[in-house]
Amino acid sequence: MAIRVSGLVSGLDTDSIVQELVAAYSTKKDKHVKAKSKLEWKMDAWKDLNKKVNSLYKKLGNMKLSTYYNKKKTTISDSTKATVTASNNAINGTQTLKVKDVASTGYLTGAQLADGTTANTTLGELGLASGTKGTVALKTKNGTQNIEVSSDTTISDFVNKLKDAGVSANYDATYNRLYISAKDSGVANDFALTATDPNGLDVLKSLGVYVNSQANKDAYKAWDKYGVDVDGNPTTDPDKIKANFKEILENIQKYQGEESEAGSIKSLEAKNADLRTDFSNLQADRNYAVAYMSMKGALEGFSDKDELEEMLKKSDDELEAAGKTQRFEELKGKLGYSDEDFAQLRTNAQAVAAYEKDTENAQVVSDIEAAYKSANSKDELQAWVDANSAAITNVSDKIKANSEEIAEKQAYIQKNELLTSSAPEATLSEEQLKTMTAAEIAAFKANDIEARANSLVAQYQYVQTAKADIGFSDAARPDGKQAKRVDGTDARIELNGVEYTSASNSITVNGLTVTALQKTAADETLTISTQVDAQGIYDSIKGFLKEYNALMKEMDELYNADSAKGYEPLTDEEKDSMSDKEVERWEEKIKKSLLRRDGTLSSVMNLMTTSMAQGFTLSNGKKYSLASFGIKTQGYLSAAEHEGSLYHIDGDSEDEISSGNSDKLLAAIQQDPDMVQEFFQKLSDDLYTKLDKKMQSTSMNSKYSIYNDKKMQKDYDEYTKTIKKWEEKVTSMEDYYYKKFTAMEKALASLQQNTSALSGLLGS
Repeated sequence: MAIRVSGLVSGLDTDSIVQELVAAYSTKKDKHVKAKSKLEWKMDAWKDLNKKVNSLYKKLGNMKLSTYYNKKKTTISDSTKATVTASNNAINGTQTLKVKDVASTGYLTGAQLADGTTANTTLGELGLASGTKGTVALKTKNGTQNIEVSSDTTISDFVNKLKDAGVSANYDATYNRLYISAKDSGVANDFALTATDPNGLDVLKSLGVYVNSQANKDAYKAWDKYGVDVDGNPTTDPDKIKANFKEILENIQKYQGEESEAGSIKSLEAKNADLRTDFSNLQADRNYAVAYMSMKGALEGFSDKDELEEMLKKSDDELEAAGKTQRFEELKGKLGYSDEDFAQLRTNAQAVAAYEKDTENAQVVSDIEAAYKSANSKDELQAWVDANSAAITNVSDKIKANSEEIAEKQAYIQKNELLTSSAPEATLSEEQLKTMTAAEIAAFKANDIEARANSLVAQYQYVQTAKADIGFSDAARPDGKQAKRVDGTDARIELNGVEYTSASNSITVNGLTVTALQKTAADETLTISTQVDAQGIYDSIKGFLKEYNALMKEMDELYNADSAKGYEPLTDEEKDSMSDKEVERWEEKIKKSLLRRDGTLSSVMNLMTTSMAQGFTLSNGKKYSLASFGIKTQGYLSAAEHEGSLYHIDGDSEDEISSGNSDKLLAAIQQDPDMVQEFFQKLSDDLYTKLDKKMQSTSMNSKYSIYNDKKMQKDYDEYTKTIKKWEEKVTSMEDYYYKKFTAMEKALASLQQNTSALSGLLGS
C-alpha cells in the first residue's frame, strides 16, 4: 500500500475527509461482507444438521433389515465348564452339551541339566565331541526347518534358533531347564523336535529335550512315504530312493521357476494376469454394447432423441454449466418415463459416454455403430454380443484351467514340504547370476539337486533306525530329573449328540459359540438355553427413538428460534468498539436465528412427523401405530417447549414423563417379537424412503443433502466476487480523491511560496 502524506500545507485531516467521501462505497461493500458472513454461518448450521439427519437415515437403513431385530441371549447350566454366546442366527430353544476335551498347547519341560549350566554353556561342554556338527529338525504348523549346531553352539544360540524356527523357547538358569512350547493350542499347531543324524540325537539328549511324544512319532513317520522308487513302488534300495528324491526336487525346482520358464507357477500366474485383463476388456465391451442397445431402444421414436441423448450423457453439473437444466427436465417430462426407468436410461447413457471417451475402444465403438445403422441392426448387434460372450467364456475357461494347474503344482510342493525344508535349495546371489552363463547356472542347479538328494537319503536312512529309540528310558535319568512332554490337543465337544473339534477352545456351531473351560464328567450333560433377547430389541428401538427425539428437538429449536431482526454480522470496525463478550453474544443471537421459519427445515420436520405418526397394516390383518406399543408424544400444548414432537415409551424407567405407565413395548416384544419387528421394519422403511427421496441429487443440492448446498455455495462464491469488485471500487475512489487533495496541496504550496516571495520583494 502506498504511503500518503497529505494535509501538511492546508492543515486539513485529509484521511478523514477521503473516508467520508468513499463511505457510500464502503457501506455497499460491507453490506455484501455481512451477507456473506451470514450465509457462511447458515451453511455451517445446515452442514451440522445434515450430518445428524444422515446418521438417522443410516440407522433407518439398518432397521429396515430383519437382522437388526435378530438379537439372542443364551444361558448355560454350568458356566465353570463352558461359556456360550449366541449370534443373531442362532436357533431358539434348549440344547445339550458335553465337554470331552479342552484344547492344550504342546509344551516341553527339558530335563534338569547339571548345576552351573548357564545360557552361555556350549554343547561341547555338555558332551558333544569337539569340532562335531549335527542337525536337528523342528516341525511346526508352518513346516519343518533343519537347525544346524556344533560343539561351539551355546544354549542361548540354540534357544534363539528355536525361536526363529517358530516356537517359544527359553532357558531358565535357576532350574537348569529348557522350556519349549508351540505358539498356539491344538494338534495341528503342535511342534516336533527330532534328530536327522546321530550327532543331532546327541545334541537333543545332552540338552535334555529328546522325549517321547506323539508329535515326534508323527514327524518320524512322515518320512515313511518316501521309501519308494520313482514309480511309487516300495523299496529299500538307496539308489532308487535317491532317484525318487531327485525327480521330486527337479519338479519342485521347475514349478518354482521364474516367469520366463515354461511350466512354472509364476509363468502360469503371468498368463492368468494377461487373461484377466482380456476378460475385463471383453466384459467392458459387452457392457457397452448392452448399454448402447438399451439406450437406443429406449429413445427409439422419440422426436428429440439426439438432443436428449447428448444431455443424458452429461452430469448435473455439466448441464447446469451449459444452462440446459431446464431443457433437460422438459425433455424428461416429454419422454414420460418413470423416475426409476429414466434413472436407468441415464445410467446406460453415461456408461456409453464413459466408454466412448477412451480412444482404445474406438474400433468397438465403430463396429457397434455400424451394426446399429445396418438394415438388420438388432440381429447384427445381438450377433456381436453373442460372439463377445463366447470370447469371454473361452478366456474364462483358460483362466480356470491355468488356475487348476497352479493349484495342483502348489499342492505338490506342499505335499513334499518335508523334503524342501530338510534339504533347502542352495541359492545364487544377484552378483553370481550376472557373471554366470545359462549353462553354468543349469549345472549349479543339477549339482545342488544331487547334493540335496544325497542328504535326504542319509536323513531317511537315519530316521528309519532312530524312530524306534524315541525319548529317555527310566534308567537314563536315575535321579528322577527327566524331561516332561505335554502333547498339543484339540478341544472336543458334543453338541446335541454330535462331536465337534477345534484347535482352540472356542467352537462355533450354527450361530452358537462354545468356549470349553473344563471337561465334564462322563455322565454329566450341560444345558444351553437360547431365546429372543427382548431387552436387546427394546434397547435398539429405544436408541432409535432417542436419536430421533434429539434431532426433532434441535430442529424445532432452530425453526422456532427468537427473531434476530436488526442484528447483522459486525464489521471489523464495529467489533473494535465492543468487548469480546459483547461480540460473542451478538453473533450467537444471529446464529441461533439463521434457520428460523426456514421452509426447507419445515418440510423435513413435516416429512418426519407425518411418517412417524402413520399406521401400518401387518400380515395379521391388524393396523398398528407407535401408540399401539405405548409410544406417544405429549403434544405441543402439554409438552415442554420444543418437545411437542418427541416420543415417550410407556414404562421407560429413564423417562420421568412415562415411567409410571405399563410397559406395552417390552410386553409386545416378549409376546410376539415377529409382529413388533414387522411394524418397525415398515415404519423405518417408510421414513427411510421419504428421506432418501428428499436427499436425491438435483441442480440445487447434492446427494444425501436435505438443503440446497449447491445453491448456497454458488451464492457464496458470487458474494466473494462481488466483495472483491467493491473493494477494488473503494480503493479506486480513494486513489482518485487522494490525487485531488495532493494536487490541492501542491497548489497551496506553490501559492504560499509565491506569496512569500512577493512579501519579500515588497518588504525589501
